[in-house]
Amino acid sequence: MQGAAKNHGLSPNTQILKYLLTIINWNSNMDKLAAYKKLLASASCTADYRFNAYRRLLRLEHASNLALISASTALIVVSVIVALYSNELGQYEKIITIGQNCMPVIMLAVSIMVSGAKYGIRAEKMHECAQTLNHLKKLFNFKIQNENFDPKFDEFNKDSLRYARTISKYDNHADADVYVEKVRSWFEGKCISWLAVIPIEIIEKGWIYYCYATVSILSLAWIFLGLYSVTKGI
Repeated sequence: MQGAAKNHGLSPNTQILKYLLTIINWNSNMDKLAAYKKLLASASCTADYRFNAYRRLLRLEHASNLALISASTALIVVSVIVALYSNELGQYEKIITIGQNCMPVIMLAVSIMVSGAKYGIRAEKMHECAQTLNHLKKLFNFKIQNENFDPKFDEFNKDSLRYARTISKYDNHADADVYVEKVRSWFEGKCISWLAVIPIEIIEKGWIYYCYATVSILSLAWIFLGLYSVTKGI
């Protein structure tokens, strides 16, 4: 309990730095260059994850906008069809009436999800974070490649804190973003690397993306049902 209370008082940046130093195990007996290489590897992986998150969130923004546009269009088009051809709907009249009552509910649900998720804003933040980490990667790599580089703890501490502050300023990536990179790494260099696009696409999009896609498809189907009912009635 005392240890927990002690850690609770640390700032987020200090906790992250403490975690990084624990992983890298900086001490007087280890290769200091190896510690910097581990810091570089950590920054590199996190940058890849954040770029994956950026692409995932951008796709979700596009899919959610398309779902809202499709549902709105379907509601308007079918409403016009009902107003102009109400006598020709025949046996489809009850189905269309029920569907038209459900469409606003579906649109409201999607709108609430989209407004709460803020995919576009989060995507921009993830991209900004990934670019900053890429800059740190180049900086760390430049130091490592320099033959005259003599790592000191104070310098390592400063770079570690800079990395920690960078990632603490932004939301964390999702597990899906990590899995995408693992799949990409596993397929890399193999003769079947072209197959990687299948699991990557499935994992990267996620189930929410397919929910939005389903709304879009059903909205288009609803428009065709309205048109079909009119042609059958006429």
